[in-house]
Amino acid sequence: MKTDKLLLSICVFCSIIVLASCQHDAKELTPEEKYAVDTMFNNQLNNYRKQLDSICIADKDTLFARTVDSLRKEGLKEIEMLIMKNHITE
Repeated sequence: MKTDKLLLSICVFCSIIVLASCQHDAKELTPEEKYAVDTMFNNQLNNYRKQLDSICIADKDTLFARTVDSLRKEGLKEIEMLIMKNHITE
């Protein structure tokens, strides 16, 4: 019962927020403002891409090293198993 009232209150609150935010802003940006916003967005996007690229490169190197270590361990286990199997059969 209490949770139903809480849920209803949350739904009403969210509805009010959504309806209030859907009003149109009468003022449109000037071409200069649009250009400035676009430039800022593209600069920020380029910065994010550079950061993401450097993170990916670092992760790639780490993952490659882990994969090589894992494959090396698996290979050594197989070699040991073959040696033990060969030693037992002799």
